[in-house]
Amino acid sequence: MNRQTPITTMFLCLALSATAQQNMDTVKIRPQKLTDQVYMLKGAGGNIGLLRGKDGLILVDDQFAPLSDRIREAAKTIDPTAIRFLINTHIHGDHTGGNENFKRQGITILAHDAVRDRMKTEQVNKAMNRTTPPRDPDAWPVVTFGSKMSIHLNDEDIDLIHIASGHTDGDIVVHFRNANVLHTGDAFVRYGFPFIDVSSGGSVNGFITSLDGILALINDQTRVIPGHGEVATKADLKLFRDRIARIRDEVAAALKKGMKVEDIAGLGITKDLDADWGKGFVKGKDFVLMVAENLRGEQK
Repeated sequence: MNRQTPITTMFLCLALSATAQQNMDTVKIRPQKLTDQVYMLKGAGGNIGLLRGKDGLILVDDQFAPLSDRIREAAKTIDPTAIRFLINTHIHGDHTGGNENFKRQGITILAHDAVRDRMKTEQVNKAMNRTTPPRDPDAWPVVTFGSKMSIHLNDEDIDLIHIASGHTDGDIVVHFRNANVLHTGDAFVRYGFPFIDVSSGGSVNGFITSLDGILALINDQTRVIPGHGEVATKADLKLFRDRIARIRDEVAAALKKGMKVEDIAGLGITKDLDADWGKGFVKGKDFVLMVAENLRGEQK
């Protein structure tokens, strides 16, 4: 059963607060070349993927609305060809905040069915007694799909693949097959302990299943663009997956013994990871509580 809990609500509020405090006027969009045709753009919010070529550019995610002009200008420095498609990896505003701006420029937005469905409807957060209104219709994807779709552009074969409901229920990965580059959205991040958005259909079991699916798509030479952080390898993603699975398994074992959710954080399950992963907005003890609440909720 998917439900919003006090812990996951707190995480989401922290993330939104951090976003609100950023001064977008100082943000610079920094391109990083991965292959002759594929780039990663960093700025504020989720990493952007870019495919260049004579048939038109493809963007993967678009960060925040105030950055749209700077993202377009950065794309022009790579290739003056017009942007043709924008792909959303999931619903969150640090990956879709510029949708309205890009659609009004005539760019076609693609995403999973769940992304459009959630953008169209009021989202109710019972834990905080709060509702979020629908996004402006200009933000809605105009091409959606269920499990998989492909684009063939610029001599590249691009697969858009819906993975298990992990970070959210609308997560997709974007696989540039010929370039051997994969954009994971927030199904894989490098800022530390991940955020699992239960209120948007995510779950810890789905998160691990989605990582297993991604690992099956790639090889040791694949360049992996994470939702946040630096370009990674299959080995980085495998280490991330194994850490999350180990935490899940230890939390599940404690619940099976009858431990209360609030007591599990004191077991020190993440103490060996806190120095490496504890610098992000999600801390180890809080992540353990989030996993415990999610697992307990699924048992009800």
